[in-house]
Amino acid sequence: MNLLGLVQLVDTPGPGVGYQDCLSIEMLARQGLLRTGQQVLNLVESALRAVIGPTQGIAAGIAFRAARLGDPGLVPAVSQVLSSTQLPESLRLASLQMGTRLWEISRRWNWTQPVHEQFDPVMPEAGVHGGVAFGTLVSETTAHEVRAVAACLLQATRGIIQAAVWAIPLEDSMNHRLLAQAQPMISRLAADFAQHTLPDIRCAHFKFPMA
Repeated sequence: MNLLGLVQLVDTPGPGVGYQDCLSIEMLARQGLLRTGQQVLNLVESALRAVIGPTQGIAAGIAFRAARLGDPGLVPAVSQVLSSTQLPESLRLASLQMGTRLWEISRRWNWTQPVHEQFDPVMPEAGVHGGVAFGTLVSETTAHEVRAVAACLLQATRGIIQAAVWAIPLEDSMNHRLLAQAQPMISRLAADFAQHTLPDIRCAHFKFPMA
């Protein structure tokens, strides 16, 4: 297991930050609907179940398998689904923004070179989606598929929590406390989404849990 690589991936600002607009985090905070740590956790779970898990989580699992099997030909089909109009435009743009950024940042890391050599030729010119970038890169850090998907969801969760804590605002220590509390839920969702395939990629309507 490449622990340093895994930490670099999870610490790189990812989908959670890019999805601030999709999840209306700042608007919810301004309206007083997002005020407490528990509400932030509710937001995270709803976003992972309805938006991020069924798109980026599943895509990361497929890309991970493609990289481990040495089959980069699977990636264009995943990218096509993530770019299709069946997903909201804001979600597509956020995915491309964060994925392309991660893909370019990762060129600076020595351990990612085998992935870039294998997958650069099949990455679309329009940009790299978040789940595709993360899934291929994380294949060099672990051989465990559920752990790979969990790392993708953890990266997203970290970004959502940071954005929410800043928008409310809450004390900085809440970042670590909420992330720790979210980890059991992340593990459960990762075990589920790791079993899904390309036809399962879809996005439900995101609705902030009021309770």
